[in-house]
Parts: sequence; C-alpha cells; structure tokens
Amino acid sequence: LAHVDTYSNILYVKERRAELSHLAHVVTKIDKFSAESCCVVGNYYSLKGKHERAITYFQRALRANPKFLPAWTLMGHECVELRNTAAAVQCYRNAVDLSPSDYRAWYGLGQTYEMLHLYQYSLYYYKKAAALKPSDARMWSAVGSQFVRLGAKKDAMRTFERAMNCGDSEGVATRELARLYRDEGRL
Repeated sequence: LAHVDTYSNILYVKERRAELSHLAHVVTKIDKFSAESCCVVGNYYSLKGKHERAITYFQRALRANPKFLPAWTLMGHECVELRNTAAAVQCYRNAVDLSPSDYRAWYGLGQTYEMLHLYQYSLYYYKKAAALKPSDARMWSAVGSQFVRLGAKKDAMRTFERAMNCGDSEGVATRELARLYRDEGRL
C-alpha cells in the first residue's frame, strides 16, 4: 500500500472516477484500516462531491496514523470545499507542523486566508508555497493575484512574468499580466 495514496491523488486530479473506485475496492480488501487505504477512499468520495464522507475517511486515516501528512492536507482541502475555514486552517497547520516543506499545505493556507479576504496573510502563505515549488506557475500566479489585491501592481507584474517563465499552461498569469499592462496603457 506504500504510496497508493499518491496514485489516488493522480486519479483524482485526472477525474478518473472508475479507476479510483476500483483502486478503493482493491486497497480496502488488502487493509481497509490503513491510513493509505482510508485516503484512497476519501479521495474517491471527494471526487464524487461527498465532502463530509471524504472527511470521515481522512479522519480514519489520522486515527490509524496521526502523522500521516497526506490525510491532513487532503482533509484541509475538503474543509475548504465545505467553507469551514477554521477547520481548514487547523488541518493545514497540522500538515505544516509535520512537514514544513509541504507546499500543498502552505498553498492551502493561502487559499483559506484568501477566502477570508485576509490578503496579507494569503500573500505570506502563497510566497512560502512558491519558494518550495519555484518552477510552478500556479504558485506564482497566486502570489501575483494577492499583490494585485493589495495594490502592488509592479510586484504583481514581476510575479506574473515569473509565472509565465515557468510555463503558465493555464494562461492565468498571461491574462492577468495583459490586464495590468492594459490598465497602465502599455499596449
């Protein structure tokens, strides 16, 4: 079962519900109480939009292994989906306490504080995530968006340029940078 939770994350991101369902059945037959198995099942329920049920399985994973980092981060994501920001912050903080190098938990903290309109805090956490994953355009786009919200347009432009240099396959940084240039009359 080693790293099967990571594989389930990949299936989740690719929205491969059938494969994730099959994987959940297989791992529960092997050991339905292991932290890894519980995370796989939690990912399955999350993909189905059953966030409360997903949280139940992530909590089971943490009962099996309280230091199982993926469960803390994934449960934080579910709490964000349910708009339970206090619980999300606690989950992400637990993840960061276990592993200060987990960029996903720092990014999750940034998202949560952004939801709360606390953009200075959000900027801080997004910067931590970007420092840990400096070649990820999404991290830099998140930093840039907070600079925009805080009125630091020059910093935002530099950050969106950096995101573009990292690939920006989704085009978020490119659109934001173009909008900032247009606002300044720099066609």
